[in-house]
Parts: sequence; C-alpha cells; structure tokens
Amino acid sequence: MTSKYPTLVKWGKESVEIEFDPAAGVAGLKKELQDRTGVPMDRMKIMPKSKGLWKGVLKDDTSLADLPLSKISPPIQMLLMGSATLPVEPVKKTVFLEDLPPEEAAKMVEPSGLINLGNTCYLNSVVQCLRVVPHLRDGLRRYIPNRNGNNANNQQAQLHALLLTSLLSTMETLDKSPEAVSPNNLVMATKMVFPQMAQTGPQGQPMQQDAEEFYSSVMNVCSNELRGNDVLKAAFTGHTGSSEAPKAEELNGATNVIDAVFGMKMEEVLTCDELSVPEADKDAMETEGTNENALVEPPVVTYDLHRKLVCNIQGGSDTNSQVNITHIAEGIQLSLTGKLEKYSDVLGRNAQWTRSQKIARLPPYLVVQFGRFYWKATPDSQDHAGVKCKVMKPVAFHSVLDIYDFCNDKVKSVLKVSRDKAAQEEEDRVAKKLRGEDETDDKKESGDDAVMEEDTKPAAAEAADDDDDDDD
Repeated sequence: MTSKYPTLVKWGKESVEIEFDPAAGVAGLKKELQDRTGVPMDRMKIMPKSKGLWKGVLKDDTSLADLPLSKISPPIQMLLMGSATLPVEPVKKTVFLEDLPPEEAAKMVEPSGLINLGNTCYLNSVVQCLRVVPHLRDGLRRYIPNRNGNNANNQQAQLHALLLTSLLSTMETLDKSPEAVSPNNLVMATKMVFPQMAQTGPQGQPMQQDAEEFYSSVMNVCSNELRGNDVLKAAFTGHTGSSEAPKAEELNGATNVIDAVFGMKMEEVLTCDELSVPEADKDAMETEGTNENALVEPPVVTYDLHRKLVCNIQGGSDTNSQVNITHIAEGIQLSLTGKLEKYSDVLGRNAQWTRSQKIARLPPYLVVQFGRFYWKATPDSQDHAGVKCKVMKPVAFHSVLDIYDFCNDKVKSVLKVSRDKAAQEEEDRVAKKLRGEDETDDKKESGDDAVMEEDTKPAAAEAADDDDDDDD
C-alpha cells in the first residue's frame, strides 16, 4: 500500500496543504489541486521545489510512484502556476440552520423562550434565570424522592417530586428546542404545590403572581429535597466531569444544594445610637473612668443565611427616606443598612439602633432582587390605610457586579489580592502607553487586563426585575 505524503503547494501568494498520493498519478494530483484552487487541470503547470522530484514542468506521463519520496524531508514542496476559473468547493461543507436537528439548532440561536400561558411571566422569568445554573440541574438529575413517613408526608413528597421533575424537564426541553416552549406541566405542578398561585380573577382569568415569591418558594422546596452527600456531590461534579467530592470549604457547612450554591453568610452588627461614644471621648473615658454618660452598649453581632441580595429602590428600611437610587450598587447598600428600635440592656428601655450587614461568605451564584414594590400609607383615605406601589424608574447595572464594598474585612482580605494585582497591571499598561511603546503589545496587554479584571471581580449578579413585594 502506497503512503500519502504531506505536501505544500505554493500558488501565487497562497499555500495549499494536501496529502500527496503518488499511486493516484498525475491526474489524481491535478484533480485534487483543481478542487482546492479552481485552476483547470489543462491549464496547470506544476514544478518541483524539493530536490529529488521531477525536472521542469510535470508531464502527464510521469510515474510518480517511482520517485524517491521517502527520502525527501517533509513536507514535499511544489509550485503551481495557473489562473483559477472554476468555483472552488469549500473544504468544510456549509450546513444551513434549517437542516440541523432541533437539539443542534437550539445551540446556534438565541436561548429559547417560554410561552406565556396566562400571567405566567413570573414563572418564565425565574426558570430562565435558574436554567443557566449547572449545579442545580445536576442536583435535580440525582434527586430521588423521599417516600418515607405517613400518608400526608407521602402526598407532599409526591407533589414536590412532581414540581422538581417538571422544572428539570422544562429546562432540558429549552436546551433542545430552537422554538418557544410551553411549560404546561410546570405551571400545573406549581399550582398544585403552591395553591396561592392558582388564584383566578372575577372572569376566571389567572391572576398575576409574584416572581420573587415563586423563586423563594421553589428554593425552599429544593432545599428540603436536594439533600444528602450523593446529591451534593452530583451538583458540584456532574458538570465538570470530576469524580472527587466537593471540598468542605466549597460547601461551608451547607447540607443542601441550594444553600451550597446560592447561600450567603451574612454578618449583621447592631449598634446602639444613644450609647455610642465619639472617638474623641474614648481617651477621656480611659483616664477618667466609667460614668453614666460614658456607658457603652456592646455591639450585637449575629450571623444568618441569605439566598439573595435586595436592591432597594424606594426608601430602604426607612419608609420616609427619599433616596434617589440610580445604580444597583446604591440599592444594595441601602438594603444592608437601616435603623430599628430595640431593647437596650444598659439603658433598660427601648432605644434607637443602627443595623449594618456585610457578606461573610460568598456563594458560587449571587442572586439580586430588584425591590420595586413598597407600601405607601394613605392617612387621608377612608377606604384603606395604604396601597402597594411600584417604582418604575430605571436602575442601571453592568454585566459584572463588584461587591467588594459589601463584604466584611475577612472576605475583603481574600479579594484584595486579585484586585491589587489587576490594578498594578492596569498601571503598567497605562505607563507603557504613555512611554509610546509598541501599540500592538499594548493592545494585547489590554486584552489580558480585561480578562484579568473580569476574572477578579468579586462576583457576578443575576439581576432581574421581580413583580414582588420587598420582603425586607
């Protein structure tokens, strides 16, 4: 059997790489070059560039099999002369989107949508956000319903299993379909598990529901069902192909998939405003001793688990506040601080306290809720004490959310390493540009810095407008 030899054919300014088969003869060589270049066979002139080949222009009766090709160092080099007059067949066949199977076509177009089945936009928006989380999908695939217990528990477990299997099925159907998908089974399961979402209006039409309420309800069901080492291992290794169980620092004490993937450890500090001591008075306290005016209420530090941050658009904790929120970072900061009335052990009565929250543990996925609803008191109305209002003003946010300022000192110390490195590289890039160094290198470094900046941002936020009352 004759071997094929890698060959480089120089044709004008182009270089054509082929596999030269001497057994096919001159006609076979010319036919392959015609297909690759469009030069007709009868107008070709092929000359050697490597030593050991034929001399002059290749003739049609030359026996290529007799050439000592094995002694020529690869690649064999030839020179082709001739003008292309024939259409060239593409090396890779063009495949049109219409000819692809549905599951392949779904990967080539924009993500598929979900059909609105009557005020089901609350469900559609939450599913579209959750479908991009591979940890949740892998956990759902490994989920085995728990059927132990009495009949009531079994019935609840069956409903939960129906909801979770419908959720996974809807996500997988979206991946395989280039067209909009109808979430009939998921909507039906949702109304069975959460009866409040099956409410209808006077004419029998489905009522509008709360996207944040649906999200929180689904998260509660998932946190109760997606438990156990097998499910946690699948959630963190299924999409990576790894067989190693997740490390303890990845889970951070979480016993279910939801808290491991979305859970944030929040540090809350309460300080009493009426007993706070100014910095200037601290030295005087140390020298003069403790008196009634220098009493200090120790800060109350507690830790809690949250599954989302809230971007308060109207007022925050203080309903009388008239803060003008224009960016997501301002709204988040507003939700993490506030005032409240609490009993003071030192004063022996209720006092005004300042609440401040910081993130003590970052999750793999950070969810941000836009709190667009607030309660407005109507003291002049005889029909009601207040009404629910929606804030319609726009709030800007970028594709990358920097949450460094929302973290406590321990988390900041970890994030600061990468931030300082990115800042130094940016300074070096600007300095090189000012010195007028190679522009091409600057562009390359700029691209590298952009990647570094994106990688070292503390977290990315999935922010979506919810049709929800602000729980906080």
